[in-house]
Amino acid sequence: MPFDPRLALTFVAVAEELNFTRAAERLGVAQPWVSEQLRRLEEQVGFRVLARTSRKTELTVEGQEFLVHARALANANEAAQRFVAETRSGRAETLRIGAIDFLIDYPERAILIDRFVQANPKVLLEIHNGGGEDIFRRLSQGELDVALAFTTSASPGLDVETTVLSRRVANLLVPAEDPLAELDEIPLEMMRGRTLVTSPGRSDPRAYQATHSVFTAVGATFFPAPEANRTTIEHYARNKRLICLKWSAEPARRRPMGDMICIPITGAPLWLSFAILRIRSPASRPVARFCALGKELARENPAMLHPVTL
Repeated sequence: MPFDPRLALTFVAVAEELNFTRAAERLGVAQPWVSEQLRRLEEQVGFRVLARTSRKTELTVEGQEFLVHARALANANEAAQRFVAETRSGRAETLRIGAIDFLIDYPERAILIDRFVQANPKVLLEIHNGGGEDIFRRLSQGELDVALAFTTSASPGLDVETTVLSRRVANLLVPAEDPLAELDEIPLEMMRGRTLVTSPGRSDPRAYQATHSVFTAVGATFFPAPEANRTTIEHYARNKRLICLKWSAEPARRRPMGDMICIPITGAPLWLSFAILRIRSPASRPVARFCALGKELARENPAMLHPVTL
């Protein structure tokens, strides 16, 4: 028996609040109406989505899985309502972009946004910079349309569609007086017992963990720089005479960089994929145009999309 998709919208409010009274206030309805909607939903889908006791309300296993699809319906409904309202009022369309602040100096980001603005002058562009956890929370709740982030930044279980713009490979920036600076390539194993200057990890903890776990596995330690900024990290490593990561579009050959030497890593190359991410649901016109421009930009730089095995 098909279920009424409108019931899923009420379920999303209850699932996020885990409180029927607060969900009713959020929806602007009476609490008994919310309870009746949930009873009808469970009757129609044929399984329990909530487990209620006198003390608390929590999702069942089936409810947790169903929430992913219910949120997609809620996001699609919100997008449709927004489109109708804007079309009726004659207001410009809006594209709300969440961008992880660590990526602010990536040239692809600036090029993509500039091209979108030039091609869509009537679209109101909102750019919200912030940390990865906040960006993806707002994306999942429909407060943002797309995120500019690493593919490893997304929350586990979040059903996202990804448009990869470019990839970066990690090399090592080593003080010239360090014995490792004499090598043409540095095996990952030689980082055992070494210290790396890194980002503090607060801006994008998931991408940070994905990147640094291979160094943790061989026994390297980390020294956090004051802020998550590539220039600051490299400057801090120079001052402390420590090693840091140097990201590039492709594996670099050994080359001097002032009093530091940039050297490729062998053994387990590290790649980060910079991408547009959005919740998998029907895309609004601005979102579709933005992703299409992202694909065009990626095609212009094919070397930046294909990792090379070292």
